[in-house]
Amino acid sequence: MNLIACARIAVLSSLVFACAAPGESSLTIYNQNFAVVRERLGLDLKQGTNEVRVTEITAHMEPDSVILRDPQGKQALRILEQNYRADPISQGLLLSLYEGKEIDFLVRKAEGTDEIVRGRIVRSGYVPHQSGMQQYGEAYRMAQAARAYGPTAQSVIVEVGGKLRFNLPGEPLFPSLADDTILKPTVHWVLETDAAGKLDAELSYVTGGMSWEADYSMLAQEKDDRIDVIGWVTMDNQSGRTFENAQIKLMAGDV
Repeated sequence: MNLIACARIAVLSSLVFACAAPGESSLTIYNQNFAVVRERLGLDLKQGTNEVRVTEITAHMEPDSVILRDPQGKQALRILEQNYRADPISQGLLLSLYEGKEIDFLVRKAEGTDEIVRGRIVRSGYVPHQSGMQQYGEAYRMAQAARAYGPTAQSVIVEVGGKLRFNLPGEPLFPSLADDTILKPTVHWVLETDAAGKLDAELSYVTGGMSWEADYSMLAQEKDDRIDVIGWVTMDNQSGRTFENAQIKLMAGDV
């Protein structure tokens, strides 16, 4: 019996499957909800210590897996300090930062007029990211899960005019953002190098939020001794970042 295999690929989310030219991203995706990312990172460094901020990273990067090096091995590069933040600014996060404080709310009335109402944020209803619930022990996880899935989950409480209400009185108006506010996942490094100049460094790290699976269909003709096998590889990218023109390897098995 002859076996004819036909391969097709279905891509989910924003993961692009393509052959990559040198210098582009390389992904090794495991079928256990994680991947290894390797990509080139252009740096312009001075001799001694440098501060570098990178925003083109995933929202599920494992900080202790980060490796930053000169792929040519010509320049020594050390990470003295690393700060990874995956809490981009949002209305819920800002409300949590102002719990116990008063802010203004813009109330739009039916007749077309606007009114500014002052209110104190008693509870923001903000729930930290799921990864935080899994990282800091069972007691923390259970407390956060109760907030996330309990009967009052994500309900905001605002005090206006001495009375409590379980919703926002209007559109919240926040003060200006602080200098350390981020709009997307960010890693901040303090680097040390022995030479000044531009460096085409290699950044690699492990990230969650990626997986793949294979499915097969078989088609047999009634009067034929051949079987067509059609294979689908489905890749799912929930990492929070788009990888364009990335070279992809798929790995299966226990790690």
